[in-house]
Amino acid sequence: MEISELVESVDILDYISQFTDFEEKNDEYWALSPLKEEKTPSFSVRRETQQFYDFSSGKGGNVLSFIQCYFKCSFPKALDILKTYAGVTGEITQRQKLPATAVAKRFKPPKNHQKIEKSVILPPDCMEKYEKRADKLAVWEAEGITPEVMEKYQVAYDAVSNRIVYPIKNINGDIINIHGRTLFPDFKERKLRKYTYFYPLGVQSTIYGVSDNMESIREKGEVILFEGAKSVMQADVWGFDNCGAVLTSHLSPEQMKILIKLGCRVVFALDKDVKITDDQNIRKLKRFVKVEYVKDTKGLIGNKDSPVDAGEEIWRKLYEGRLLWRQVDSLGI
Repeated sequence: MEISELVESVDILDYISQFTDFEEKNDEYWALSPLKEEKTPSFSVRRETQQFYDFSSGKGGNVLSFIQCYFKCSFPKALDILKTYAGVTGEITQRQKLPATAVAKRFKPPKNHQKIEKSVILPPDCMEKYEKRADKLAVWEAEGITPEVMEKYQVAYDAVSNRIVYPIKNINGDIINIHGRTLFPDFKERKLRKYTYFYPLGVQSTIYGVSDNMESIREKGEVILFEGAKSVMQADVWGFDNCGAVLTSHLSPEQMKILIKLGCRVVFALDKDVKITDDQNIRKLKRFVKVEYVKDTKGLIGNKDSPVDAGEEIWRKLYEGRLLWRQVDSLGI
């Protein structure tokens, strides 16, 4: 395999998302720089060119350039890191180009890059290699997730990475990825992400928890959508077993199609700092199904909190006071 082929096989946004959290704005993805501390997002990734640029440090380039910057390593070492991530073995070669060819490529318009679905179905027993260690899972139990609910969602412990792990399933209940939350308190110093996927994510084409809660969703004619999987588990503890998670701050086109097929009422309970009216896919969704929205208008939760973060009583108040889409539009929220 040539270096260019290796680089093209890895989506740069997927890779850098291991180290920082992105937000999409006008087809460009912005985040706090993983290369230096900052308070205002100045790190940009453009998917169509597969390039990053860090305005805070002036550094930019492709995924290999990022690896060299992030790990402060040589090009050969960066190549080894990328090979490991991509699951590539064998020798990597560099194609020799005529000078004229190289110059022409610089002025060649970038190809319209589309994210490719990389998810594969994992073995049904893939979670069995992880441990059900009560002493490790006690971290989440102390935060309100009961052992029964953790059992339902197959929460376990990975001793190799020291993470609490749980499966990500497609709409049919097949496991397509594993998500993990580090238990290292100094994860930033170790240059680890708090949450990470164990396999390349690909297109976000599933809604966490829906396959586990399909019976209740259909019975109630409603699905409540959070951002994170842990919020789904917390709500389940309180008897809300018709929930799912979009696993990010916005709705993908593939997730929108899933909700249209479900045909039930959709209640968005995203984190407080998310403005629902900015999401074009949610706007499209409301043409097909009834859309409601949980909104904290009384300052009951923190600015970046999930609606379940302040406890059951506050969650019930927020859920009972949910708004119809037309109310969301008219209030400008």
